[in-house]
Amino acid sequence: MRRRSTPRKQPADDEPASAVRWAGGPDRAERKGVSVSDPFEGRPFPRAVLIGAALLIGFVILAAALVRVTGVGGTETPLPPVVELRELVFIDDGAGGAVVRIAGENGTVAELRSGIDGFVLGVMRGMVRERKAYDAPIDAPYLLSLREGGVLLFEDPLTGRRIDLRAFGPTNTEAFARLLRAEPDPQ
Repeated sequence: MRRRSTPRKQPADDEPASAVRWAGGPDRAERKGVSVSDPFEGRPFPRAVLIGAALLIGFVILAAALVRVTGVGGTETPLPPVVELRELVFIDDGAGGAVVRIAGENGTVAELRSGIDGFVLGVMRGMVRERKAYDAPIDAPYLLSLREGGVLLFEDPLTGRRIDLRAFGPTNTEAFARLLRAEPDPQ
């Protein structure tokens, strides 16, 4: 719970400004016998320092925007070669889940259910939301690829969004790895 502070006492005409105390009595530093001084007592904070800080912040924002827009000065790590690739189509089942199929083939790779396959469904909802923002077809395939070094990527070729699934930990990465290796169930 936050304590309400009481207003400062105004110094008397014969009292120095440093003698101003909180209405509750001497402050902690004075009670412990430590003298407290304010380096800016009676003076405003130096304007040059404030202007310098504002210019530095502005320069950093401008430099970051310049690198982002032009690519000059930025670095991009090339992707490792593909070891295994699968084009997957996710079909909403109307009950909060989805059916996963290999693009251009009949058969189901997996049936994702709400509450059980929450991570995969959550990633898919984010991808669908982005496709809607780009006015891209929702039923187009996504790419799931295993690359050298164990990099597992989930990509949307229509929007350019790429997710490195290792960032979400081994359990969530395995949820997508099962989709990469599962044999289609003919239907």
